[in-house]
Amino acid sequence: MHIAIQGQAGSFHDQAAQQWYGPDAEIIPCTTFSEVFAAYDDGSADAIITAVENTLFGSINEVYRYIEECDAPIVGEIKLPVEQMLVGLPGAKISDITEVYSHPVALSQCRRFLQKRLSQATPIEFFDTAGAVEFIKQNGSRHCAAIAGQMAAGLYDLPILEDSIHDNPDNITRFLVIEPTDRPVDANRASLVITTDHQPGALVEVLQIFAKRRINLAKLQSQPIVGQPWKYKFFVVVDCAGQTLYQAIRDIERSNHEVTVLGEYVGA
Repeated sequence: MHIAIQGQAGSFHDQAAQQWYGPDAEIIPCTTFSEVFAAYDDGSADAIITAVENTLFGSINEVYRYIEECDAPIVGEIKLPVEQMLVGLPGAKISDITEVYSHPVALSQCRRFLQKRLSQATPIEFFDTAGAVEFIKQNGSRHCAAIAGQMAAGLYDLPILEDSIHDNPDNITRFLVIEPTDRPVDANRASLVITTDHQPGALVEVLQIFAKRRINLAKLQSQPIVGQPWKYKFFVVVDCAGQTLYQAIRDIERSNHEVTVLGEYVGA
């Protein structure tokens, strides 16, 4: 099984892939999310694991468009606790560090630590947390450090200079599993795209349909409709699947709104 991920071995995407598919999963490392979905489209990958949101950083907006365009459904969800570490070279001290490399999301998650403990260092964005660790090892300078997980530090055999440096302990990333397979029989959650008729009260009408059927909304996020300036569609996660969901969708469509089901799965 070939799994496309953003990042490389030792990244948090790699951890999520191993958690879902097991340690023998063969990852296809990609630099960008666009490359991840392209790998599935051209047949290089059998499935995708992609982050969609983080409790500190928020949503990763570009991913939603790729998921909507992908012809494989969402079949699973992973919530991975993220612990960020400051990784350096052997013998390095925090006072030595003048450059810190990491993925922009990781840098954002550690903003207060960087301001208070590494005010002398310049944060430098890198495509991946594990990739940043590999880079500083190849660079060989004790003045360079990376922010990454414990798995990446171990993989490249570099010491952790400071552990748990993220701003908030409740640092959790939500990943989705996208694979061309049937929905789980015990699915209890679904991801949808809803495009309303853009009339006053249209979104309220949709929400009332869910409320009437006692369906909880776990997430509601607007995204622009390409080619229709200042008009939006809504990505929705509901704690519901199967016939109850389908009945609600029929009610929504009868009200002149459009619904696309991105996948049904077991909530993490």
